[in-house]
Amino acid sequence: MILADRILQEFIVTEKATELSSHENKYTFKVHPAANSISIRQAVEKTFGVKVTKVNVINIKPKAKRDRARRGRLGHKAGMKKAIVSLVEGESIEVI
Repeated sequence: MILADRILQEFIVTEKATELSSHENKYTFKVHPAANSISIRQAVEKTFGVKVTKVNVINIKPKAKRDRARRGRLGHKAGMKKAIVSLVEGESIEVI
């Protein structure tokens, strides 16, 4: 079992994630690869003290990229697991 403080690895701050958090009350996190929806829900509720309504989990696969520094040899961008967490109306997470 994964500890709650290790499930949430980082808060994703992109243009799309910021738009979701400001208009739809959804927050995006990079999570541990072995985490599931239930453990992510419990980790967010315990860490931030908010009530979660829904959790969507997305596995982003590694992408193959050409590396110009190594004369065009093929390399990989790291894959990750991402979670989009919807909160109850009126609650929010303070992002610093």
